[in-house]
Amino acid sequence: MNHSEAWTIDDDSDSHPSAPSSSDSETSESAASTQTSRLRPAGSALTFVPYADWEPERSYDGEPTIRYNVEWKVFAKNRGQAGESEIDVVISPRKFWKHVLRQKVADASANKPWKEDATKLVLSVTDRKTGNITKRFPKLDVDWPLITRQLHDWSKFLVDGKKITITVTFYYLSVDTGKPGRRGATAIQEADLDARTAGLGRGACIRQAYALMRCPGPPCTKGDHCWQNEGKHYRLLPHHVRMLADHLQAGRPLNGHDDVPDEFRRLVLEDEREREEREEKELEKSRRRKRSRRSSDHSSSDIVSVRCHGCVGPSSNAPASPVMVFPSSPMLVLDLPREEAVRAYSTWQQSQVSTAEQKAYYDTVQELTLAHCYDLHMLAANQERMYRFYTRHGIPAGVAWRYVCDVQSFLAHRDVWESM
Repeated sequence: MNHSEAWTIDDDSDSHPSAPSSSDSETSESAASTQTSRLRPAGSALTFVPYADWEPERSYDGEPTIRYNVEWKVFAKNRGQAGESEIDVVISPRKFWKHVLRQKVADASANKPWKEDATKLVLSVTDRKTGNITKRFPKLDVDWPLITRQLHDWSKFLVDGKKITITVTFYYLSVDTGKPGRRGATAIQEADLDARTAGLGRGACIRQAYALMRCPGPPCTKGDHCWQNEGKHYRLLPHHVRMLADHLQAGRPLNGHDDVPDEFRRLVLEDEREREEREEKELEKSRRRKRSRRSSDHSSSDIVSVRCHGCVGPSSNAPASPVMVFPSSPMLVLDLPREEAVRAYSTWQQSQVSTAEQKAYYDTVQELTLAHCYDLHMLAANQERMYRFYTRHGIPAGVAWRYVCDVQSFLAHRDVWESM
């Protein structure tokens, strides 16, 4: 049997039970086979532990298995009703659903006036260059083989210490039981929540998330927006704010820095840890270079340092933030609202690139622009200021440069983008 036959993308161990051993030799062979099945064949990719070999209480640290976390929640009546975090799952998603998660979801919805509506899955990995994957399925009919294949594709990130998470939300609809409606405190609160979240658009959620996380100012140095946790400020990047916007758009409350979702908290702390590790590595490289220069220059002690009083000191290298420019002559007047002009400009920018990654960055720039009520006139008149604003919020320099410099070109090709 070759490796491809022995190691399929999803094991079928529970559908083909092995026959019981009839001798000590058979028992020994079975134990050896079980131990071998836990290990991947030499030279192959990471794989899942077969369900027949899985030991739920056992730690699989250090073993060549695909590991992922599952954050699941039952969502009904505009709020989460039940849910848990399943850490370091090593069996395939299909097997985990069949043998573990399905029963937990059934118990959470038992004897409740609900019916299955839809299931939403968000696959994420703690890699900055890899975006989330969102899938929605009717009722509980999840395409688990599709999810399994995606985890196989992402297994390469596990070698570098990244984390894979499947966030699953099971949506249920209330069923009319024929009983008279109640108007107690809980019912009034639910009606108020419905009224507050009805028609709450994506842009409004993003603006609300940015407003809530706006940095109060000095002594914080994390930018315009940060998350405060246990007295420490953590810099927020666009994908962090999008996560809060998703939380708000789903109708869930967000009442302050202590009320953020667990997944948001985990991601921000993980990103901060990775940033500190990168800075420490760069600092160590700089130290090694300095030591190397000192050891190679034996005459450095003979050099006399002379200060030039007419020169600008190194502390003044960092340029001050440009002031806001107010142009004296108006730009071309557009016959559409300013917000729509920004959206049209972003769509035009996306038409100039081919990769999904760059298109996603232009979506993020658009969200930042609209969240702070900037428009195309302000972009064109304050290019340096806006460039720094975007790069400070995690936008790549090339995307930020294009976004602030191409406004005039966009307006000059008005006949092209109006037909898009």
